[in-house]
Amino acid sequence: MATERNGPETCVVLVETQLQAGGMGLGSVITQAVTHIAPAMGFLTGATFIASHAGSAVSLAYLIGFLISMSIGLTTVQLARHLPSAGGYFTYVSRTLNPRLGFLTAWLYFLYDPTAVAINLTILGFIWRNQLKDRLNIDFPWPVMVAIGIVFVTFFVYRGVKISARTMMVLAAIQVAILLAFALSGLLSPGPGGISATPLQEDPKYGIGGMAVGVVFAIFAFTGFEAVVPMAEETTNPRQNLPIAIVVSLLLMGVFYVVASYGLVIGWGTQTFDTTFAGKDAGAFMDLAQRLWGAGWVLLLVALLISAFAVGISAANASTRVLFSMGRGGALPKWLGDIHPTYRTPKNAVLLQTLITIIVAYGGGFLIGPDKLFFWLGIVITLGMIGVYGLGNLGVINYYLTERRDEFSWFWHLVIPLISTGAILVVGYQSLQGLSGIYSWAPWAVLGWLVLGIVILAYARARGHEDWLIKAGEVAFERQASSEEIPGTL
Repeated sequence: MATERNGPETCVVLVETQLQAGGMGLGSVITQAVTHIAPAMGFLTGATFIASHAGSAVSLAYLIGFLISMSIGLTTVQLARHLPSAGGYFTYVSRTLNPRLGFLTAWLYFLYDPTAVAINLTILGFIWRNQLKDRLNIDFPWPVMVAIGIVFVTFFVYRGVKISARTMMVLAAIQVAILLAFALSGLLSPGPGGISATPLQEDPKYGIGGMAVGVVFAIFAFTGFEAVVPMAEETTNPRQNLPIAIVVSLLLMGVFYVVASYGLVIGWGTQTFDTTFAGKDAGAFMDLAQRLWGAGWVLLLVALLISAFAVGISAANASTRVLFSMGRGGALPKWLGDIHPTYRTPKNAVLLQTLITIIVAYGGGFLIGPDKLFFWLGIVITLGMIGVYGLGNLGVINYYLTERRDEFSWFWHLVIPLISTGAILVVGYQSLQGLSGIYSWAPWAVLGWLVLGIVILAYARARGHEDWLIKAGEVAFERQASSEEIPGTL
């Protein structure tokens, strides 16, 4: 548990909130970020796409993606240091730019975390069904897996941040251990080409252009670090712990992705990786695991399940806090601001999140297929988060040029935000290239969603329902914890 020194006594700062103040310590919020980044899910569903563009230079793509993601994270840190609130980017942008822009930022954010639970559970069900059927002749329908996941996630999110944080810690440790063991096995039993620096070098068959596209997918693999922001009101010493959690989670995941991908390429074989791995689905990982572990390949399926359930808890934690904050302030229906009297969780927001998960998972899964839903919404989420990150970056610049002028740094508050904004714009441009079929509709869906948000704002203004503007940028009041509140926070 992180503490602050105040003279001879140890001082723990909590936020005055209806939620469970002090329910999460530094370890918990780091886990919140790591599980949202989703080590196993991100790696087992993303590395093949990176390889299809960057070839054997998968580790290099992850390394560059990490550096760019860290620039975005360091920009977020500048606001997390001063604006603790469950509203997350809604509060950030409302306070630093304009409440209406804050509403639109949250509106774009709703394309992300509220749908993240559904798409991770559906792709989990899809992969499990295919792999079990192909390798063990067991038919496990994806809708059943989704139902199990929904019950699991809803239970822990409804019961409170302490029990959900502890559960996420266990799930994070297991999935990371399995994947690192997988990478180590690849190094101990390398394929054709042996151990070399190939995964960290540009692949001449794909060139710089292919590498650039691979980096785009790598950056997407790091999204999720910002999931700590809406947990501010339930975190001890939030101004200190949230920035630390953002940076530490990115560092941990940077090391994880580079090491895991290096072991993957070496284990598969640098001489054959380009021609036999690139473009394959998650089954390629199972193929390698069967060579390395025999029947132990099923551990990768276990890691995938654990990762999907953990990211479900993390995403639902974050989204329900934003919904709660906006309901509490009046930007969304007031009933979203209701709190469970015992668990101190936003009970109605949790129920709404569960309903959204059911509709997106089963509606989208049956309509276009669970695999296509994952990738279609992946494009939607990427484009939506460009708006969220971009407006947050502009907010940092404006905030430190006005309210925090005495703290303004050209490097931290101008150069870094501009670099990260440029990087995410490149991500957006690359994401739009080569879209066809149902995927070509993804950008139009984001545009339509944004227009709907503008219409809602215009309607509220016309009806005079804009009292929420006054509260939109408010941050939580902080106080010193009592001795009874200090023990038990991880």
